[in-house]
Amino acid sequence: MEVLTNKEFKNFIKSHGKFYKNITEISKSDFDEPLIVNDFKMYSLDEMCWDCELLKENTPKTTDALWFKESLDGKLTLYIIEFKFHNFNDPNARDMLEIMANDVNDSNLEYKYKCLSEKFKKNLRKIKNYYGDEVEFSLILKPIESLTMVIPALYEQYCIDYNLPQKDIKTFLDNVEKKLIVFISHYDDKKKHNSSKQRVQTMDVGIENNYRRLERGNIIDYHKIYPSFKFSYFLSYERLI
Repeated sequence: MEVLTNKEFKNFIKSHGKFYKNITEISKSDFDEPLIVNDFKMYSLDEMCWDCELLKENTPKTTDALWFKESLDGKLTLYIIEFKFHNFNDPNARDMLEIMANDVNDSNLEYKYKCLSEKFKKNLRKIKNYYGDEVEFSLILKPIESLTMVIPALYEQYCIDYNLPQKDIKTFLDNVEKKLIVFISHYDDKKKHNSSKQRVQTMDVGIENNYRRLERGNIIDYHKIYPSFKFSYFLSYERLI
């Protein structure tokens, strides 16, 4: 099967013009609050996925946004972007389980809590140690399904809708540079001791090995986690503006 060209890929993405939106819109949380206020436009991959007939029966997880650039020498770079609105004042799953585990060992609790079996306390500690943080899990799964399932299905739907012969998009995606960029709730970088900044760094370390495996498997070629206030810096660094 003939491999898709850069021009054909760009035409395919640009056919989704109704999902070409500014970052303020794309980065909105479930409570309609934007993570980033910026007029730069990308394609809302979430909405492209939800609109695709081939994906409606079992909708995969996707990153929030999709963008690309082509260099003067014809090299295409594909960006898959995730905006993670995380409330740093709330404990994550491991934090909450740690609190619960400590509570059941508190000698000052009421009698009904003191009667908890040693087996229960042991199991609770085990859950605390092995229960994966949902935030980290979703950040790992989304790029995989976006690149291996969603974009190929969107292309197949595009060919059906426009009565075009299908070409080999999987080989095309294997050969282009793929960058995963994650923006999360911002912290004040000027503070010497900052729990929000520490959560960003902890999250980065926590998924580093997983992202490296994605790189070795040619799912992505590069990843970076930024605090949300560095979006303009990212645009400038990647020469997107």
